[in-house]
Amino acid sequence: MSSKKKSLEIETLRGLACLLLVLYHVIGPLGGGLKIDIGSPFRVIADSMVYVRMPLFTFISGYIYSIYKIRGNDFSAFFTGKVRRLIVPLFCVGVPFSVLQAVGPGVNKDVGVIDALLSFYVPVNHFWFLQAVFIIFMFVGLLEWRGLLRSATRLYLLFAFSAAVFLLPPFKFDAFGINGATYLLPFFVAGMIGQENVSALKQRFKVVGPLVFVLISLTLLYIASLDRELIIDRRSLIGLTVGCVSCFALLSSDMRSKALTWLGGYSYAIFLFHVLFAATSRSVLGRLGIKDESALVFCGVACGLLGPVLLSTIFSRFNFTSVLFLGERAAAKKTAGNVSPTPVSAKGSA
Repeated sequence: MSSKKKSLEIETLRGLACLLLVLYHVIGPLGGGLKIDIGSPFRVIADSMVYVRMPLFTFISGYIYSIYKIRGNDFSAFFTGKVRRLIVPLFCVGVPFSVLQAVGPGVNKDVGVIDALLSFYVPVNHFWFLQAVFIIFMFVGLLEWRGLLRSATRLYLLFAFSAAVFLLPPFKFDAFGINGATYLLPFFVAGMIGQENVSALKQRFKVVGPLVFVLISLTLLYIASLDRELIIDRRSLIGLTVGCVSCFALLSSDMRSKALTWLGGYSYAIFLFHVLFAATSRSVLGRLGIKDESALVFCGVACGLLGPVLLSTIFSRFNFTSVLFLGERAAAKKTAGNVSPTPVSAKGSA
């Protein structure tokens, strides 16, 4: 998306989603990441945002899709674009990362080599999001292409359907991230609804929205500090409600931040590569004997955010690396002088 068309509030939300995601993976799930135990303030923070992190990422994807949604008879081009943007990095980044995790020493997650090689089909790491969103794009894109989403009523019916699927038990076999797709679908559709009604939301809830999100965040922090088991079930009516309300509250707030907007421009690279840099930070600091939780978290988050930005800047300079590792379109010619500082295109974002 060009700078003239870029929505600063959406880029800000993108940056916030990146920050929440990287913070979570630095702290890690229980027994992972920095192996921070229950009772630590960082553990409470990580657990409290379970209803917001990935729903917000997906809400933004749905919002932006609604701007550039498929029109006419160009489904083949739409399909090809999503394969390039999502599936190519899944093979070129996701599978190698999983293999590296399987054979590398000192990793927290025990991954078999065969599982790593098959991770393009059965999700292993955070790359499940690529598979899940690809399914969602294909499903919603087909409906749009066939003219089945041309009214607000049909869009709301799609949300009702997605909410019902969300509340069903997950499939026993998570082929190609289908469980992730059914989990994320209502938030994607909510993003579409948000884009269609963005002006009204900002007008009516610009003041109330931030207050609602702060109240939700404080409530989740309090509950997580009491008993994390009360909020770790993502696939629940409470999870669906809190996730959607939080996303709408953030959208209506019209929040803008230069720092978060800058991060938002690199959101896809941050998503793809943050774990690599966060794990490297953890390993290096561990070898240096640094054990302070605050220092480990701060350095991990800084590396997890800034490392992918640097890597993206390098990869974007060359067609070969930008296509394979970032899913970008191949340009006619790329030189150091004409590379965009914000390589993540909204039209192709995940």
